[in-house]
Amino acid sequence: MGLWGAVCSFVSSCVSAVSSAVEVVGKALVTGATKLLELAGDKLDEVTKVIEMIGKLIDVISADDNVDDLGARALQSDKKPEDFDSITEYIEHLKNDIELDKEAFEKADKKEQMVRKAVGGTIVAKSIESKLDTSVPMDFWVEVSKQKMQESEIMATIDTFKENKTDNNFSDYMNGKLDFKDEQKTGDLLVDMYQKLEPDMSIEEIEDKIMRMEAN
Repeated sequence: MGLWGAVCSFVSSCVSAVSSAVEVVGKALVTGATKLLELAGDKLDEVTKVIEMIGKLIDVISADDNVDDLGARALQSDKKPEDFDSITEYIEHLKNDIELDKEAFEKADKKEQMVRKAVGGTIVAKSIESKLDTSVPMDFWVEVSKQKMQESEIMATIDTFKENKTDNNFSDYMNGKLDFKDEQKTGDLLVDMYQKLEPDMSIEEIEDKIMRMEAN
């Protein structure tokens, strides 16, 4: 088995481990976490760092919170997000009611680290969606991580799709998966967005920037 095959096999084993935790963390978190793992693969750490960064930016988690800690606590808890009125209350429960098993946390193997990171990243991602009152698909987080986008770009992109009442198809756009009509529409939205973010750039420069992103 080559390196890529080994990576895929490991990620698959992590997905299975997350799926088996459905009775602990609930269906919603398992669905999100498995999707995140499948899409991010061995880039999970980079992707969850972006999710964590935006979560702190908009204050859904505090400066000293992190996805690994939240994920580990979620796996220790006997309650699920569905047991609370909001994801915010669930996060507060994890932080205030669950004492982290530090020994188990520090001794966790690579698979356990990936599982808790995926669960914690999903918790923060869902909290971001709740706070911003819009859907942010997991493939968006993977794509903005790959593009190494700044906080301002990420927030502007989320807001652009929300304000235009359009599904967030940023990842599909960047990967050439849209039909001509949707590609044109999303491309125009992104050009308008970058005009506001980078008023000193010409239309040609913005279009060139977006084209380079597509080729990334």
